[in-house]
Amino acid sequence: MFCMYSYGPGDIDILVLPEMAFTGYKFENLDEIKPFLEDTETGPSVMWAKQQAVRLAAYVVVGYPEVTSDGHYYNSLCFVDRQGQLLTTYQKTFLFETDEQWAREGPGFRTIDVPELGKVGLGICMDINPYKFEASFNAYEFATYHNEQKTQLIICCMAWLRSSSGGGALETIRYWVHRLAPLCHKEHITQHFYFVACNRTGQERDVTFAGGSSVLDLAGPPFRLLDYMEETEQGVMVVEIKQ
Repeated sequence: MFCMYSYGPGDIDILVLPEMAFTGYKFENLDEIKPFLEDTETGPSVMWAKQQAVRLAAYVVVGYPEVTSDGHYYNSLCFVDRQGQLLTTYQKTFLFETDEQWAREGPGFRTIDVPELGKVGLGICMDINPYKFEASFNAYEFATYHNEQKTQLIICCMAWLRSSSGGGALETIRYWVHRLAPLCHKEHITQHFYFVACNRTGQERDVTFAGGSSVLDLAGPPFRLLDYMEETEQGVMVVEIKQ
């Protein structure tokens, strides 16, 4: 994390951190996570994002566990602009079994129009999977939504678990690409369509995270993996993309 502080204004345009980046992810129940739930505007993760946005003059996306003013709990991310203003909060729509122990489903998939970036789609980990793993694998709910919205950039905060097959980061990335299949080869993608995933690495309790943070240009063929991090690799990955 701290190697990020070697960067300054002009070095980074969008900074993305993982799902529940500062609190950890593996909570067994609501009582366990309650001390770590954060206010939408003033929680530690959101305030950190606002401070770094101003310091870097960059957009910042950070995942965190949210408690709303009406007392509801969500697995969320904040999207902050270059001036340190909160643009939007996205709440995870499809919950993994770990989330179901404490969080409620978000109201639905979201996009936001950002003049500098175009139409930006936001997602958190399980969002790209079939709903509860019960929906048809070919339903592609997340990708279908963003195809209909003509999204130009998708940013996903992840706490994606390592596969039992142990195929490494590239296996994880291939799966993500497959889950975005309806977005590929579409007429509205005239030049570039980017997918940015920032995933956890290492272990927490009894789970191991898959790593594989990556940036892809899916406006192929051929699709291009612009850069990625290995399963156990930690650090800051900077990727230059074209608008």
